[in-house]
Amino acid sequence: MELNHDCVRDILFWVKKNVSLRPIRTDTVINSLDSNWTDDELIYCIIQLNEAELLDGGASMSNGGIATNEIRKITWKGHEYLDNIRDDTIWRKTKKTVFSKVGSASLSIVNSVAAKILSNELGL
Repeated sequence: MELNHDCVRDILFWVKKNVSLRPIRTDTVINSLDSNWTDDELIYCIIQLNEAELLDGGASMSNGGIATNEIRKITWKGHEYLDNIRDDTIWRKTKKTVFSKVGSASLSIVNSVAAKILSNELGL
């Protein structure tokens, strides 16, 4: 399955808005966003966000199946990533830069490109 970066962004926005001091069940995130994405897309992205340490918790592979659990918070790395891609204009420029040239990229590459575009926009 391919990682859908727009789905990743939606998940991070949703978690930032809805998870505070109490963890939330992964199923709640999936049910809230399933009008935009399939359950498989959401679960896959949540697994990847957990493995990339952008989310604390979420979902993992266990015994050949998917174990959904709780999302406790966005990690420091997750906040950095979300801050870099938050602005819609920066996000569009990032996607155009990355995906028109290579078709797909890792979360870390997307983050680096977004940070560079953001720095340029700020004149740094």
